[in-house]
Amino acid sequence: MKRSAAALALLCCLASQGCKKGAANLCTGSAQCGSGFSCDPATGACRCDSDSSCAVAESCNEAGFCQPRLRCDGTADCATGSLCDSGSGVCIPQGTCKTDVQCAAGQVCQDFACVRGCRKNGDCSAPSDVCRACPAGTPDCAVGRICAEGRCDSQVTCRYGDVCAADPNDPNHETLCTPDTRGPFCQTCGRQAGTISYCPDANGFGNGNFCLIDASQPLGQAFFCGVDCTQPGQTECPNGYQCRDIRIVTASNCQPSAGLAACASHPSSTGCDPAKNHAGQNGGIVNDDCEAALPSLTGAVCDAGTRKCVPQCVGTGETGVQAFCSCIRDSDCPQDACDSRTRACSVSGRPCIVGQVPDDCQNQFAIRCVKTTDARLGDIGSCRVGRNCAPAEGFTCKALRAP
Repeated sequence: MKRSAAALALLCCLASQGCKKGAANLCTGSAQCGSGFSCDPATGACRCDSDSSCAVAESCNEAGFCQPRLRCDGTADCATGSLCDSGSGVCIPQGTCKTDVQCAAGQVCQDFACVRGCRKNGDCSAPSDVCRACPAGTPDCAVGRICAEGRCDSQVTCRYGDVCAADPNDPNHETLCTPDTRGPFCQTCGRQAGTISYCPDANGFGNGNFCLIDASQPLGQAFFCGVDCTQPGQTECPNGYQCRDIRIVTASNCQPSAGLAACASHPSSTGCDPAKNHAGQNGGIVNDDCEAALPSLTGAVCDAGTRKCVPQCVGTGETGVQAFCSCIRDSDCPQDACDSRTRACSVSGRPCIVGQVPDDCQNQFAIRCVKTTDARLGDIGSCRVGRNCAPAEGFTCKALRAP
């Protein structure tokens, strides 16, 4: 009898220890246990349901009791004031370290302590900060490099509209983010796309800057200024922008609802059989006779009334939106010439010599009718007038001009 009493006393002691987080005594139901604990009716012990039932730095073991966590997977597994060393799975005091990632931004790990400094740009706190060698006399520079503000290694760390360029006042030619002042990036223009010199630069000239359609708004209802990026040494655009081909249609209006006859008033001299109109490989309509013409007629179709190859009408067909005939030959495009004021081609903005024969603006830099694939019409002709800095893919002027 004494032996049984001793065993019973030991059992009660163990059960009491198992319930110390949920209840001080043996339980008969889970209501007597704390939150996250359930009563084991066989033993009268409150057992943890999961790791979240236990205190920080503890885990719920297979027996249902909380015990000190043997290994951490993240800092959330550690007690306040410590962090997890993922390599060893051990919680270590904050302020100590084994790797750079255990330190705050702008600090690195040196001799098991976090100190001010950096080894690469990613160690810095702000995306615009870069890692540079400590200037002479810099205090607290244990690793020889610190994060520098306002400097840059590439334009992706600059604000939208800024370029990463050498500082003219720095003897070491250090680079910094500065606003690009070449022209009216993404500013509103009031005329239709393709208007010459309606987006002037800081000098009042705008050769090569075009009024472009804002594709983020209903077609034909919003425009913005592009900035020429064809000049030597100026082909790179500021952050958020991309140097893109600028192609325009002709100035001849048309009515999309008229179908293939919409541009019949601008026929070519090439005859064709309208029965040879058919669906094109890239969508839209093509005509075999127009395709085989010499010289080639870009994107032409056959008008049944005149039996001539004619341009196509480019537009949405929406009420109040203008549409224009595409080009089918180079002569349909604007004719360029050397501007004596700017010594640049009046349309493309390319540099030229006034009075030179032949005129580079009409030869080397001539505006051509080139093939463009339209989502609705397939292959059509458009006039390639130059290249402009315009919002990069995924960007809009509204986003780039936001503070």
